[in-house]
Amino acid sequence: MKSLWIPLALSGLVCWAPPAFSQKENPKIEPVFQLQLWSSYTMGQEVFNDEDGKYEPVDDRFNVLLRRGRFGLRGRPFEFLHFTAIAAFDGVGKDPHSAMIGQSNNLSSPRIFLWDAFLQWKILKNSEALHLTGGYFRPQLSRESITSGWAVNSMEKAMSQSYIRNHLVGYAHGRAAGLNLGGLLFSKAGKWGLGYNLGVFNPLYPVQASNPTGKNFAPLLVGRATLWLGDPEQSAYGISYQINHFGKRKGLSLSGGGAWQGETDKFTRSAALSADALLNWGPLNLDAEWNGMWRAGSRFVGSGGNEYLRYFTAFSQTWHARAGYNIPFAKGYFLEPVFMVMHFSGAKDGLEQGDAFAAGTSYGTETTFDLGINWYLRENRLRVLLHYTWHNPSGYYDGFQGNAYYYEPELGAIHRGNWLGLGLNAMF
Repeated sequence: MKSLWIPLALSGLVCWAPPAFSQKENPKIEPVFQLQLWSSYTMGQEVFNDEDGKYEPVDDRFNVLLRRGRFGLRGRPFEFLHFTAIAAFDGVGKDPHSAMIGQSNNLSSPRIFLWDAFLQWKILKNSEALHLTGGYFRPQLSRESITSGWAVNSMEKAMSQSYIRNHLVGYAHGRAAGLNLGGLLFSKAGKWGLGYNLGVFNPLYPVQASNPTGKNFAPLLVGRATLWLGDPEQSAYGISYQINHFGKRKGLSLSGGGAWQGETDKFTRSAALSADALLNWGPLNLDAEWNGMWRAGSRFVGSGGNEYLRYFTAFSQTWHARAGYNIPFAKGYFLEPVFMVMHFSGAKDGLEQGDAFAAGTSYGTETTFDLGINWYLRENRLRVLLHYTWHNPSGYYDGFQGNAYYYEPELGAIHRGNWLGLGLNAMF
């Protein structure tokens, strides 16, 4: 019965029939197709040779790929009920020896997989204050994680999102099955407001090949609240967000939240705290975020008869800051220069890195920079990007694989190169 009352309470809302069900049917269903067609030129990538114990440079290279692809349906079969069902094909054509983050999808027939599938129920007819979302979607924590790759203004999303997603659900896609109660509350004058989300999820951590959760179970509990001052960030409730409002907003959003999970086969407890800010002031767009992550567990250390059980708490943190400025140069067209920095920091000494590895979390440090320009032809629906991404490695032992700079799934230990990217993002 541990932690059972929260899932039961949220699930019980589904069985309640409020006045919203008296609304008339007004069905609306639309197809979705989105594509990021990118090219990159990678410089300075190195791959670790296990036999020689040394890093070996690979050729600098040009790579064309479908960085992200989406297709599916969104709709509103009833006034009170929305649905989203989206499939994805990401990383198609990606060369593992290119420096971009993300797994390649280079099979003879590239993989297509479920991305989002959820229902969103507006419980109160004339208010945005109460919505229930259920299905397969992102737990509402960390602005970067819950913002679409089509809505951020750096070329690639800050990989701070990958660290918090892995921490919460065990996978970089960041999705899990669950329920979320959320809404928006507006002041009468409309100059400030509150948004909130409270969710319960059952992430399937990879523990055993045949049973990904193991014998111990605890739900993931997530909460996030946002205070905005000035123009609202959202006028209608939703679980996807924008960075660039193209001069239509003058407002500040301040958010904070956390997550908690009890004992599983992977750890004895897991927790996270997150804080973020978004400022849109005419042409200026500023956003920043910090995530702190803890996992507690135990492992045997020592040898030669001196083994003992070590109890530990592995801590890591990540943050990013990003700035962009819209320059209109024709009706409906914008140029936006953008700069972003992302940093990750985890365990640094050998004993603590062993703790982090046992708990399934990242360690070491890495810093990534992005500098570029966006050309918006139809705001986020059609955009051309030209960006340069580079890294500031800290230097660890040969063969280190503790975080995203030093590890590529298909290759193992690497020194990730820098890359110049040209891309087209299109949403239909």
